[in-house]
Amino acid sequence: MIETADLAAFLVLQLRELATLAVDLGRPDDARRWRETAGTLHEALFRELWQDSRFVSRSALTGRTRHSDSLLDLMPIILGDDLPAGISAALADRIAGHLTDHGLATEPVGSPEYAADGYWRGPIWAPSTILIEDGLRRAGHTGLADTISRRFRELCEKSGFAENFDAETGAGLRDRAYTWTASSYLILAAAHERRR
Repeated sequence: MIETADLAAFLVLQLRELATLAVDLGRPDDARRWRETAGTLHEALFRELWQDSRFVSRSALTGRTRHSDSLLDLMPIILGDDLPAGISAALADRIAGHLTDHGLATEPVGSPEYAADGYWRGPIWAPSTILIEDGLRRAGHTGLADTISRRFRELCEKSGFAENFDAETGAGLRDRAYTWTASSYLILAAAHERRR
């Protein structure tokens, strides 16, 4: 069992959404508790898992930390403009290191852990692409977000809506007709058209 920054960031967003729903339902005490819990988790994320300009994971049993070059360690960018500026910039820089001609590799292609068909050790995935693109945009890194959006849309237009894609060649991997890929493409394309 490990404590990870990606899970903590997702939980912060979910807790805040629960607070919003509680307000809508006329339950202010529940909303306050959800906001307080989100705040506590948000503070713990940076205090306990941000080390030496990167997020780490920590064993829940031993407390030992480790880091990797995986895109998963960069998922806290989903907090967008709720990130401290220095952390946001460090995440954006590391995310840019995952960018290939086709999109965001889940492991940098120069990493010894990279595998072209390594599932979460190399290929491009739609869910992580759209979450990271949105977080970067909300954090003010619009140039990088635009590049990620454009490359992913071009990838889908060339290679279809596969479950995931080879980060170096752009070839579709696994199932060739995956709804989350098609949905992500449509979301990014519609947002691009609105910005034009």
